[in-house]
Amino acid sequence: MRVVATAAALAAVLPLSSASAVAQGPDTTPARFAAEVRTAGLSADEQQELQRAVNAELAKRGGKQVAANQVRWAGGDATTTIQYPNQRRARALSSSMGVQAGDPSTCAYGNFCVYTGSGYTGNRTDFYHCRDYVFYDDFWSYVNNQTGGTVAVLHLDQPGGPDRTPAAWHGQYTWNGLNYSVIRPCP
Repeated sequence: MRVVATAAALAAVLPLSSASAVAQGPDTTPARFAAEVRTAGLSADEQQELQRAVNAELAKRGGKQVAANQVRWAGGDATTTIQYPNQRRARALSSSMGVQAGDPSTCAYGNFCVYTGSGYTGNRTDFYHCRDYVFYDDFWSYVNNQTGGTVAVLHLDQPGGPDRTPAAWHGQYTWNGLNYSVIRPCP
C-alpha cells in the first residue's frame, strides 16, 4: 500500500508531460552502462579502461555518453563507438552480443563510417549528415554506406586537393587515413 501511495503522490507532483518524456527517452544512466559492461563480461579494470577512453572522447568531441562505450558528438550528428578492452572490433555494448561493428555491414545505411584500425577494426565513428566534421584522428579503413552514388570528401591537413572516396556502397579494408583534418560525407 505504501508503494501505491508514493507512486500516486509522485504522479500528482509531476506534470503529465514530464512523466511521459521521461518514459519515452533513452536510458542513458550509469546503472544501464554498468549493466552493459556486466553483460559484456568486463572486469573492473577493463571497465575503468573503457570509461577512460570514453572520457577522452568526450573531452575531444563534446557531446554525451549514450552507452557504456558510445559518445554522441556535440550537435548529435556523429557517434563514436569505442572498442572495449581485449576486442579488436568496436560494437555497441547495448547491441546484440552477436553483432560485430567490425563487420562493414554494420555501418548503417546512410552513414559514412571510419575505423581506427585496418580491416574495420578499432573504434568506429559514424557520420550521419552532409556537413564538414573536424576530424584530426587517423583512420585505417572506412565504409561509405550512404545513398547510392554519394561520395565522401576527405580534406587534407596539408597542401593538395581533397581526396574523394568511390561512390556508395564502398568499403575500404585498408586506407592510409593520415593527415585529414575535415571529413565531409558528401560532395
